[in-house]
Amino acid sequence: MSNQQIQKVKVKKLAHVGLWSTEVSTQGRFYRQVLGLDLRLPIDSSAQQDVDLEDANIFLALGEEHHSLALFNDTRAVVSNGRKPTSRTQLHHLSFEVDTDAELAALAARLNIAGIDVALGTRDGDPDMGDTLWFNDPDGNRIEISVTSDEYLSPGVNSTRRVLLRPYTLQHVALYTPRLEEMVDFYTEALGFDISDWLLRECAWLRCNNNHHSLLFMQGKQALDHVGYSIADGSELLRWADYLSRNQIPVLWGPGRHGAGNDLFLRFADSEGLHIELSAELQQYYDRDVTTPPRLWHTREMALNLWGAMPAWMREEMRV
Repeated sequence: MSNQQIQKVKVKKLAHVGLWSTEVSTQGRFYRQVLGLDLRLPIDSSAQQDVDLEDANIFLALGEEHHSLALFNDTRAVVSNGRKPTSRTQLHHLSFEVDTDAELAALAARLNIAGIDVALGTRDGDPDMGDTLWFNDPDGNRIEISVTSDEYLSPGVNSTRRVLLRPYTLQHVALYTPRLEEMVDFYTEALGFDISDWLLRECAWLRCNNNHHSLLFMQGKQALDHVGYSIADGSELLRWADYLSRNQIPVLWGPGRHGAGNDLFLRFADSEGLHIELSAELQQYYDRDVTTPPRLWHTREMALNLWGAMPAWMREEMRV
């Protein structure tokens, strides 16, 4: 049976991001205290407020989903001189969702026919949550696909805190890749993404739902560049800038407006230096029954910030 005879599957959303962390407890505290994420208690834990996070993998949520962010204790082997290779990515895995078990099975079949090794596992370690599909993309990034579920894992959530500012959803992930066109082909053909924008041979913005993009690929040495979260509007973005300043967290880029996506944004770093982007008013697509061709940008500065400002580190990273 060929791929043409098997249903082409389109993933519906970016479900969560898994990150390697050298200090899980510190990272977890940052995301809880600064971004307002809630701690999802381990399956086998009681619902006590104080959970020992030392050396434990933890799950953090923005809403009713089980988690938007997973932090994994970095147990990867060190090199012979005792240091971890500096080129290692902070990305542990990306997780996407499909609508049905039939779509998950069809996706597994298409990947197998394409010669991609796939494995089935339990979702977040709980057999009652159903199977998930695991495989690697062309860069070797670990990818998880699961079926959208109305059931959530954790019996307890540390959500007693009330925060004035907090993102309302995970929006996108940006990755540097040494094989931009191959990655774009893989995600469009294998996972059903559509291309929203191209920047010459440097960047591609891909969408899997109404949002302008859930993935951003940039030509360069393989790395995780940033994780993006959605906030309401420009007024909230300015409140975030004030809030970060009060907490002595530098704004690294912005406020600005991306040309690709037309969203307002600002950037800052988490406790391990990974960039976080807050995004407001991202362009929406309502094109289920029509074909919307990708837009082609010719000027890097306009695609990345219509207001013109680009920090020096961004200009350096974009050199290919």
